[in-house]
Amino acid sequence: MKHLQLANIVSATLLCSLSGMAVADLTLSRNANRELNFYGFAKLDATYQTDETNSIVAPRFATGSDDGAMNLTAMHSRFGFKWTGPTLENGYRAGAVLEFDLFDASSSNQMKFRDRLAAFTLRRDSSTWLFGQHWDVFSPLNPTTLMTNGNLWNTGNLGFRRAQVRYSGTAGKQGIDWAASVNDPSTGGTPAPNTESPILEGRLGLRVRQASVGISAALGDDESSGDKESIAGLSVDWIVPFGNDLTIKGEAGMGENLAVFLSRSGVDQNVLAVWVELVQTAAGSNDWWVGLGLENVDDVSTGAEDTQLLFGGYQWKLAGAGGGSPVRLGVEAARFDTDLVGGGDESGIQVIFSTQYTF
Repeated sequence: MKHLQLANIVSATLLCSLSGMAVADLTLSRNANRELNFYGFAKLDATYQTDETNSIVAPRFATGSDDGAMNLTAMHSRFGFKWTGPTLENGYRAGAVLEFDLFDASSSNQMKFRDRLAAFTLRRDSSTWLFGQHWDVFSPLNPTTLMTNGNLWNTGNLGFRRAQVRYSGTAGKQGIDWAASVNDPSTGGTPAPNTESPILEGRLGLRVRQASVGISAALGDDESSGDKESIAGLSVDWIVPFGNDLTIKGEAGMGENLAVFLSRSGVDQNVLAVWVELVQTAAGSNDWWVGLGLENVDDVSTGAEDTQLLFGGYQWKLAGAGGGSPVRLGVEAARFDTDLVGGGDESGIQVIFSTQYTF
């Protein structure tokens, strides 16, 4: 659910999107210079797959098994706290976010607390310092999808969450965003590379009205193979509104050894990753989206070489008496295709029915 001016645009994708965050915060306390808000959603997913994927709770690619599967789970539920604090004597205003979900990759139903975000910020004018675990500067967008923890990783989406120190700034309402961060070289689902160096990330963005486009990069090294290998990535992201509440958004990235960004590419493997969506979302009306994603990895000796995904969904908003849409009913269909080394392919179709209450 992304503390630079980019965050004001991307927050619709990360914090108020169909994939997840709250439509409104619940204020727990407020005084002259402090405010504490509670946000999140309770979500139940019913999933059916015609053929097996890597995971029924975090689907990313087809595995080739002809066995169908179904699942009911509430583990994609999420909640968090946002704190706005006092202004310090140097003019910076303090803030913090602490966010959890109930996801457990080792189970298809049982849940456990998992930390997602834990960071504090110091903000003054157009400058922000961030310290803690938050979303990557590299490849910063998230797709709109009911696949909350699949999220197109391994199939086009590269950015993830990690511990970092970040500086970001903006210039004007219509202008330029920039950000740079020093990051831990690991992720929660991937072993850390053998390295003495952090991953360095940076992004430069341009905003025109409600549209944005940015270019971001990541650079590090990995000595797991015995030699120093580069961790390098380059990504372009875009959000382009048009028409009647329609938006085209997506990312295109390339690089090598990007497993720490939840890519399938490892040492000496190059990757091309793309995802793009057409999304319709508006207050007081129902939402829909269609999209595709792909990840092509070079120099794979066995197993999956390329993955593709076509998906589309619809979400009904049930408005509350005080406005907003606290209850949402959704359905999404997706087709996963996996191309194997040496020829051949595997495919599978998945349907998700989702009920969600946001607060």
